[in-house]
Amino acid sequence: MSALEPPEPTELHVCHCCLMRLEVSAGGVDLPSRLQEALAGRGLAERTRVMESGCLGECPEGLVTVMVLPDSGSGAHVQLIDPAKDGADLAEHVAALSGAKDGPP
Repeated sequence: MSALEPPEPTELHVCHCCLMRLEVSAGGVDLPSRLQEALAGRGLAERTRVMESGCLGECPEGLVTVMVLPDSGSGAHVQLIDPAKDGADLAEHVAALSGAKDGPP
């Protein structure tokens, strides 16, 4: 990647199995769009890609497993998020990784 190319986006792979196991009231099927909204609220939507994945090997009860692949290309890790927080916890985590401030740029 040259200095003129923008960095690769941070990828968030949301476990489809976790989404399907959530109580209907937790709105699992809508969680990826709520994650995207939370990221947009912090000005991170353009630098972050949210996608569903297969099982990620973590099966937390009442939580959702997300594999975070930072834009740096290293330091991939699993983050467990609370669907009741509508993605705010994950957006905060991604903002901390990127050093972004609260709110849009």
